[in-house]
Amino acid sequence: MTPTNWFSLIAILVSSIALTVSVITLWKTHFAKFTPILTVGYCSFRIYPIKNGDEKWFIPSFNIPISITNKGAQPGKVENIRIKVTFPELPIPNHYEIFNAKWIVDGNKITKERFEWVDNAVIENWMPMIVLARETKTKNIVFENIRWEEPVIQNKMVCTLEIKTDANSNYEQIAKWNYSLTTKDWVFLVDNGKGFMVSEELNAVIEDKVFPKDLHKYTGTKEDFSKIKIKSSPSYLDYGKKE
Repeated sequence: MTPTNWFSLIAILVSSIALTVSVITLWKTHFAKFTPILTVGYCSFRIYPIKNGDEKWFIPSFNIPISITNKGAQPGKVENIRIKVTFPELPIPNHYEIFNAKWIVDGNKITKERFEWVDNAVIENWMPMIVLARETKTKNIVFENIRWEEPVIQNKMVCTLEIKTDANSNYEQIAKWNYSLTTKDWVFLVDNGKGFMVSEELNAVIEDKVFPKDLHKYTGTKEDFSKIKIKSSPSYLDYGKKE
C-alpha cells in the first residue's frame, strides 16, 4: 500500500471516529431519554393515635426527603412514588401494604402534633411531576393513606421506596429501610410522638467503623493532662491522672 493510500485510510478512520463522537454527543445532548437518578435522606416513621368519639385508630406516617435528577436530554414524568411495607416474619406469602405519596411538606415543621403540622407544614398535595433535562428537584414527601385499627407488633418491618415513571412501565426499587415494631417500640412511638429515623439500606455496605476494634487502645497516652494549662474550662482534665 502506498503512503498516499495510508494517509487516505488514516483520514477516513479519523473522520469516522469524529463522526461517532459527534453522534454520541448529539444523542446525549438532544435525544437521550428521561433517566432519573434518586437520592434519599433519612426515613422518619411516626405513629399517630387518633380518636373520634368512641372510635380509635392509628395513622402510620413516613417522611422522606427525596432528590430527583434527570440526567437525560428529554423531560420525563414521575408518575408516582410509594412505599411498600412488608413484615418478613408473617407466614403470609406475597403480603404487603402500599403507602402512597400524599403531601409535599416543610420537613422542619413535622412534629408529634399531627393536626398542627398538617396546617403548618404541608406545602401542597402530591401530584405527578415533570423533571426537565439536567434538572434536579428536591422534595420532602409524606407517605400515608392507610390506617391501622389495632397495634402492629412485629420484630421487623421492611419499607421499600419505589418510583414509577413514564420511562418504565414497572415500579423501580430505590431504597429500603428496616424498622423494629416490638411492644416497647410501639409504646415509645405512640406515647412520645417522636419519629424513628433510619438511613437507606438498599445499597448499604456493612463495614466496621473502627478497625481493629481495639485501635484506640494504641492511640491513647499516659501523659497527665492535669499539668497542661488550658485557658478555657475543659472537661476531663483528669484524663490519665492516677489517684
